[in-house]
Amino acid sequence: MKDAEPGSRLTRIRSGRRSRRRIVMGITAGIMVGGGLVVATTGTAGASVNLLRSIDTAKKVSSTTAAAAGTGASAATSASPSASASASASASAGSSDSTTRSASKAATTKAASSAATASASATKSTAAAPITTTGQSVTLTSDEQPSQVGAIFSGSISDGHTCTASVVDSPAGDLIVTAAHCLSSGSSTATFVPGYHDGTAPYGEWKITDVIESSAWTDNQSEDDDVAFAVVQPLNGKSLQSVVGAYSLDTSGVTDTTVQITGYPSDTDEPITGTCLSSAFSSTQLQVACTGYPGGTSGSGWLENYDASTGSGTLIGVIGGYQEGGDTDDVSYAALFDDSVQSLYQQAVTAAANG
Repeated sequence: MKDAEPGSRLTRIRSGRRSRRRIVMGITAGIMVGGGLVVATTGTAGASVNLLRSIDTAKKVSSTTAAAAGTGASAATSASPSASASASASASAGSSDSTTRSASKAATTKAASSAATASASATKSTAAAPITTTGQSVTLTSDEQPSQVGAIFSGSISDGHTCTASVVDSPAGDLIVTAAHCLSSGSSTATFVPGYHDGTAPYGEWKITDVIESSAWTDNQSEDDDVAFAVVQPLNGKSLQSVVGAYSLDTSGVTDTTVQITGYPSDTDEPITGTCLSSAFSSTQLQVACTGYPGGTSGSGWLENYDASTGSGTLIGVIGGYQEGGDTDDVSYAALFDDSVQSLYQQAVTAAANG
């Protein structure tokens, strides 16, 4: 900006004729106003450039902080004061600084709230059974034990576990599925302990109040109907599914697929899991050749589309059916999940709703 230009120009004009003084003064005033506009425009442009540079720097700081700390919300909080500070340098410092502090506080509060929500979601089911060599089971550590799978006890946890069950997605969040030969139809005194490992109940002991089985099983022990759904009562005011999660249910009659099977051998307090290949044994039965599933693993869910990173999967069967699940540890069976199982599930949903 050339501040001397209007002054020097005015000095030259004063040496001219007096009759042109007013004209010259008018011209000078116009030039001075124009010069002021140039100065103002230049200042504004400079501030805009500085602001854009500051914003660009804030973005780079935000990206770097997010990569180092693993939290974009924190980076956004630190970037906001930087951008606001640049803007306040070009405008009113006091007003912008107050606004910046308010925005920063709001961003920090929002980031903390998001982090708390993510943490609560992660603790619901952080463990997941690993994929194994196909056809071979392995023993799970407590860190690998999925919360949606648990052991069934005839009474309390001190009575010893007899079968395995899985939490199945339902409107009330209070249903498990197992083999019909594991429970007796109607009211029950049995207990379900999700995530059971080494004699501990990390998610509590859940009382089974009602067992729903088909008449084909209760009347004739039909191996094609060796499936049961059971209702568990809330614990500490919470539903089972809200605490440990649940698996989805597929009753379309899936046969040939890869499944993940996690269960509890009755002679140990450590669960096992295996990645197995399911195939049709008959038109109503499934089979897998997967090692190491002895007594106690009856009722273990067969999960299709299993994701070891999230622990999610879809139930297409449970160990049971032919020979009540198999006479040997290395070959297991399951009744096909078809329309009859879907009907049984609906009966269980109704029973749960009627309490």
